[in-house]
Amino acid sequence: MCTVVVAWQCVPGAPLVVAANRDELLGRPSEPPLLLSPDPPRWGGRDVLAGGTWLAVDPEGRVAAVTNRHPGGLVPPRDAARQTRGRLPLEALAADDTAALAWMQSLSPTRYNPVNVFYASSFAAYWTALDDRQGRRTAPLTPGIHVLTEQDLDDPHDAKATRLLAQSTAALATSATPNDLISALRQLLSSHETDDAGSPACIHAEGHGTVSSATVLVTDSGLVHYEHADGPPCVTPYLTVL
Repeated sequence: MCTVVVAWQCVPGAPLVVAANRDELLGRPSEPPLLLSPDPPRWGGRDVLAGGTWLAVDPEGRVAAVTNRHPGGLVPPRDAARQTRGRLPLEALAADDTAALAWMQSLSPTRYNPVNVFYASSFAAYWTALDDRQGRRTAPLTPGIHVLTEQDLDDPHDAKATRLLAQSTAALATSATPNDLISALRQLLSSHETDDAGSPACIHAEGHGTVSSATVLVTDSGLVHYEHADGPPCVTPYLTVL
């Protein structure tokens, strides 16, 4: 997962809205969302090579995701001896909000290749960055719109994140309902706009690009609406998972 847009505690009727694109090597095999864990139930796509996931959804109303992390905009060398980052979303959902925060604060930056970890429920939301240069940093999200790519959360030096943050904030202001916001965020995730130094939300490059997209909406009553596009969102319909 390489782009995550979050509207947390700022949408009437929906305390948690997540919209995310997964960017990956086009030849890397994966499975669309399935039941990753039956007891307790956890849903998400599966990376066939490493066996983990990039986004996991708890039907009780919690979401966890990871993005690769490129400190300073540079792609770090991958250490094959380190543990797969795909295990982190399910581990984040192992217990409750308090346990999730304690777990994030216990993560070792030398155990994984650089990664951003995101966790949210209707009542709590956290972000953790792990990399060899800065170690581990964990911070709570404030109510509002947030964007996570391969840099820091809402990184002002990340042109892509800055653009999406402004566009998502504008979409929130003009959305009458949570479903209106979901529709607007899907349009943003489908965009090929590159009017600055940042990459587009929907990437089409040689051997690499946006391979899937997902939206998750959690209502005040705890209902979860999880939908997935198993391909670039510019040409692929979103289908219901939960």
